[in-house]
Amino acid sequence: MRAHKAPWECTYAKEDRSRCLPGDRPKSDQEYFEILCLCILQAGLNWGNIRKNWPKIKRGFYNFNIDKLAESTVNELIERPGVYKNRNKVEAIIFNAREFQKIRNDFGSFSSYLDSLKRRLENKEVIRRLARQFKHIGEYTAEYYLHSVGYSK
Repeated sequence: MRAHKAPWECTYAKEDRSRCLPGDRPKSDQEYFEILCLCILQAGLNWGNIRKNWPKIKRGFYNFNIDKLAESTVNELIERPGVYKNRNKVEAIIFNAREFQKIRNDFGSFSSYLDSLKRRLENKEVIRRLARQFKHIGEYTAEYYLHSVGYSK
């Protein structure tokens, strides 16, 4: 077994949790944010299609630049090539970029924020907190996200 480099490599997504190690911890807030957006965008879609189109999707979403997306509008993003036209998901990405900015201001980095949650709360409560804080993230997606960024137990 090895840690996966991208969430779509993980058998966890295929419900075989015993064979997948948690992902590597991202090195930057932008990488944490990109993986969160991947979890949002892939929900209800085929992993293979997302994987194949990921370079175009990244370009469409300004390479998941948190500050650029926080300033963006839904209409602006929907007009860009590579952006899925689901308004709810695009709104969630903009909202979540703004949440990342707040977290960065309060904790210095998203990694520091997750570390502070893990020190104070049980895993289930961390999952609930992320599901409440971010848009278009339910508890299952929050759990998968934590696994993908190396915060699983």
